[in-house]
Amino acid sequence: MTQYFVCSIGQKGEGYDDENLRRCIINSAYFMHVKCSQKGKIKDIKADDVLILKYKDTFFAYGRASSKMQKIDDRGWCLKVPVEGWITGKSVSKSGIKSAQIGGNNHAAVKSVSREFARKKMNKIGIPLG
Repeated sequence: MTQYFVCSIGQKGEGYDDENLRRCIINSAYFMHVKCSQKGKIKDIKADDVLILKYKDTFFAYGRASSKMQKIDDRGWCLKVPVEGWITGKSVSKSGIKSAQIGGNNHAAVKSVSREFARKKMNKIGIPLG
């Protein structure tokens, strides 16, 4: 069964949001730095799960994972979840994420969220993923 995850790009105020944003989009994957202290549920992601990218305080893209998390060697950005491609569109408020979160903690970089919440946000971003 497909699960839905919100994946934060970088850590607010740490100075690598823009760099990791480019890395994620260009390489059709979600990347996390090995030193991220609040990894969340990245190890729970499987092929066909849906990832929603959160950049600062908004969602702006989503994609279907093509595999589980991989460990690679990329100057510390070594946790990678490949996606089939990102669907980008409107920036959408992250409001409601706290009540839609399934387990974990509120500061985690990767959060599992309800299907209803994810589908609502994906529709607002644009072009629904089937």
